[in-house]
Amino acid sequence: MVNSKLMTLKEAISIYVHDGDLIGIGGLSFWRKPASACREIIRQEKKDLSICTFVGGIEVDMLIGAECVSEVRASFVGMEVFGMAPHYRKAVETGKVNISEESEASLALGLKCSYLKVPFMPLKGIIGTDFPKVRKDIKQFEDPLGSGTQLMALPKIDLDVAILHVPYADEFGNGNIAGAVWLDDDMAKTAKKTIIICENLVETEDIRYLPGKAQLPMQTTDAVVKIPFGAHPTSCYNRYTFDALHIQEYLKMEFDEYKRKFIDVKSHAQYLENAGGAQMILNILL
Repeated sequence: MVNSKLMTLKEAISIYVHDGDLIGIGGLSFWRKPASACREIIRQEKKDLSICTFVGGIEVDMLIGAECVSEVRASFVGMEVFGMAPHYRKAVETGKVNISEESEASLALGLKCSYLKVPFMPLKGIIGTDFPKVRKDIKQFEDPLGSGTQLMALPKIDLDVAILHVPYADEFGNGNIAGAVWLDDDMAKTAKKTIIICENLVETEDIRYLPGKAQLPMQTTDAVVKIPFGAHPTSCYNRYTFDALHIQEYLKMEFDEYKRKFIDVKSHAQYLENAGGAQMILNILL
């Protein structure tokens, strides 16, 4: 018999996220980020976290603003058309947060190392770049099979926790991603623990017919949390787009003020109300 993995967000973060963990955050930039989970991490005052994400945005910036983060591994962190990520930039400039310079390929291959259980993966594309100057954990070598090709050895990335936001999941941990998956499925495969935040809970029978067909199978999932609009202010295709007005408001506010209004709230419903309520939801629905 398969047991339900449903729990509250507070329970999931309390049980599975610990100080000092390497956290994989799914999605990309303003798309399908587990923002609700990041706000809960801030509320629970988790510390010394290392964040690994394909392309980071407001979620990484918030975690740094709340002093939850000691290291970031990402190919880019910023606010896209809205400019720089202010707290991330300041933390990097002052040396408050360590940066592991990554490319999209180095992240993808680092995760692949982990689930293939090999110590490194080879990559040719970063030969001749400045990566060796800023990464002491990579090493150039010659193809041992004799072709003479120069390659770079990239180390594995072992996540403690993956936190992923999806449109559909069942109570047993099967998750469907409509649209681009990015590194979410690889994060789920490699992480010691995986938390799925979903917009909709569906029957297991429906998973095979909905877009995505369980890219995140229940064997890789430890907790399922239902939070409609839980990716806000980022998007969740095919439900809603990102909230440009909210992101601009975030950039204008002092972080402590933003935290009081949008993070230190009693419920997700209160967060949505503070963020604009029904009118905001109508603005972002696809």
